Amino acid sequence: MSRREHGGNSDQAAARFGYDARDMLDLSTGISPRAYPAADVAAQSWNQLPSQSQLDTCLAAAQSAYDVPKELGIMAGAGTQSLLQFIPSLLPIGGAVWIDEPTYNEHRPAWEAAGHAVVTGDTNFGNAQSAVIVAPNNPTGKFAADAIMATAKSTAATGGIMLIDGAFTMPRAADPAAGDLLDALAAFPHVVHLRSFGKFFGMAGLRLGFAIGAPARIEQLQQRVGPWAVSSVALDIGSTALKDTAWQAQHGDFLRQQSEQLQMVLTRANLTILGGTALFQTIQTSKAHHLHDHLAKAAIWTRKFSQMPDLLRFGVPANEADFVRLSESLNNWRQETNQ
Repeated sequence: MSRREHGGNSDQAAARFGYDARDMLDLSTGISPRAYPAADVAAQSWNQLPSQSQLDTCLAAAQSAYDVPKELGIMAGAGTQSLLQFIPSLLPIGGAVWIDEPTYNEHRPAWEAAGHAVVTGDTNFGNAQSAVIVAPNNPTGKFAADAIMATAKSTAATGGIMLIDGAFTMPRAADPAAGDLLDALAAFPHVVHLRSFGKFFGMAGLRLGFAIGAPARIEQLQQRVGPWAVSSVALDIGSTALKDTAWQAQHGDFLRQQSEQLQMVLTRANLTILGGTALFQTIQTSKAHHLHDHLAKAAIWTRKFSQMPDLLRFGVPANEADFVRLSESLNNWRQETNQ
């Protein structure tokens, strides 16, 4: 069975290029290279089903961390990937959805699998009832608040859903403006927002994410997802991390510094940066696939795109040694290709 392209699988890449998995510098995912320093998990968390009190505690922590308006509902799921697959099933089969592409490649198949037609184009909504915008966009880093607001207004009376995938949005303590979009769109009951825990907190393997929207819509989604969607362990660790605003603020500064340094490294290599976030930078070059292979042969794994062959995405390195490895490999590539 074929799978859609994603970042990760650096162990397979290492084997393909003749390296031990531990030797591969994985810059392919856009996940923070530093994980939240979670404490040891109590044995009881492994032994029991998730309790309502654990879930309530985690949701309250998320509501505060993401600055969710009190009039909106919030629910937890096993990552934003899991949640986005359920959302199209909330609508009757046969509607059309406008997706702001190019973007994360799991949205289109989720809507098509649920029986919806997909339309694209910068501003051509056609007869679409619903809309999907990833903000900040993956992989371009685009975030156009005015366009998002205009889309929300244009789809308000269609009976559809406007999904805003904010997987790369940081908590309020790391980004004071993180809640602005939630506030601006709180009065639109057809808007659903997604927030990823794992990317910012560097714990993607925990599988935790949140959906935010009008309480009735969130309850409808909760019924689709079913009980025990998130493990006890994920709820306990998530609650602690989401309450730790001091760590979040420090980590936000760290990610911005790493991203700025990554921009400098790429610019010095004469590469054109299309856009990015605190967690990744994307370049645009006709030799993107060639550069991807060159870096892989040097044990550096990046994210290429078959459908967007001129783009290459770099996650932020963790430390100076990783930046040196990347810089040296980019310089070698420049010399080999006369860039």
